[in-house]
Amino acid sequence: MFKKTKWFLIVLLSLTLIGCSSGEDQSAEESTADTSEPSEGATSEEVATNGLSETPESKDSSKVIPDNTEDKMMVYEAHIELETEDYDQFYQSLQEKMNETEAYIVETNIHKTEQGNREGHIRLRVPQNHFETLLTGFEDISDTIQSRNVSGRDVTKEYVDLESRLEAKNKVESRLLTFLEQAEKTEDLIKISQDLERVQAEIETLKGQMNYLENQSDFSTITVSLTETKVVVPKVDSQELNTWEKTKQAFFSSVNGLVSFFSWLFIFIIGYSPVIVLFAAIALLGWLWIRSRKKRADEN
Repeated sequence: MFKKTKWFLIVLLSLTLIGCSSGEDQSAEESTADTSEPSEGATSEEVATNGLSETPESKDSSKVIPDNTEDKMMVYEAHIELETEDYDQFYQSLQEKMNETEAYIVETNIHKTEQGNREGHIRLRVPQNHFETLLTGFEDISDTIQSRNVSGRDVTKEYVDLESRLEAKNKVESRLLTFLEQAEKTEDLIKISQDLERVQAEIETLKGQMNYLENQSDFSTITVSLTETKVVVPKVDSQELNTWEKTKQAFFSSVNGLVSFFSWLFIFIIGYSPVIVLFAAIALLGWLWIRSRKKRADEN
């Protein structure tokens, strides 16, 4: 009796497991059928995007960033404050270091102080594999390093995220292109074209952001703030000490002044001679009249 009951329970348990398995398979098929058919109000971009989130490729976008530093995308920046006795010599030495490390200048701002010294800053871009070489090279070409600040930023996760988004957008673009070829109605063509244009603009934006991160990681930035420390002695102008030249200049200036005065006097006399003669005649007649009266008064 006990054995019959045991076999009965085993058979009953087996039938129950088979029934549950069949129910799960049927529900899975129904859910798959429901997700495969887009809704009537869905846009062409939503239809093209549907199903991409469950692909094996999209699962790779959540991969863990490797711990190895060499596999990371790093952006390095450095700021150095230094003093140099001679700016011209420093700049020449800097050019030699830049040639050795394949660096280049992106900005220069140098000005003179009231004491005649030069100060300012120079911004450089250097390949990341030469970053440390150029950074330590400033100790050889400058007199004093006042300070040095180096910072690094890990942009690996940001780049991987952009790469994943770009991959998804490329798939959407591919599907929209397929829809565009299959569309027959004018309104469908217009709608798909608009969605395609928007997706392509987003793709270009993502590519631009990725190129920027690649450039920032491939080339590091070094900003150099420098001050010239040599004592500048004002030069004595040789012209200020040339007494003979000054004497000649004063002599010719006086001669030119006399010539100008007599020239003006000659022009005045000749040019205004009629008026001068008239006034002279009137003055002469007046003087003669006064003199004759005076004689008559004396005779009386």
